[in-house]
Amino acid sequence: MAMKRKEEYLGARVPKELRDRVIQRAKQMGIPVSILIRNILEEAFKEGQTDHGVISSSADSISIKSTSAKFSAVLGWEKLQLNKTVSCSGCGIGLQQGTEAFLGIGAAEPIVICNTCKGRL
Repeated sequence: MAMKRKEEYLGARVPKELRDRVIQRAKQMGIPVSILIRNILEEAFKEGQTDHGVISSSADSISIKSTSAKFSAVLGWEKLQLNKTVSCSGCGIGLQQGTEAFLGIGAAEPIVICNTCKGRL
C-alpha cells in the first residue's frame, strides 16, 4: 500500500523568466523552491486576515497589506547580518543565518525583513 502524502500537490504554469527568478531567489536564500513558494502562498492566505490585498500583474510583487501600515510602529531600519534563521516579517520567507536583512527599530516586537521587502518600502 502506497504511503499517503502529508501535503497536497499544487502545480502552476509560469513564464520561464518567472521560473528562473524563483529558482534564483531560492538559491540565494538557501532553501528549496517548494518552501519559498509555500511561504509566499501561506502569507497570501493567512487565516483571519481582513485585508486580502491586491495581487499585482507584476511578477515581482504580491502586496498583502499596505507596507507602510504594516510597519507603522517602525521608527527606522538597521541593516544586519542574521546570526540565526528567521522568517521575514513582510513576506514570510525563511531567511537563513548569514543572510543580509533589516531590523525594524522602535517596534514592540522584533521586526526583521528581507532585502526585497525593504525595497518595497
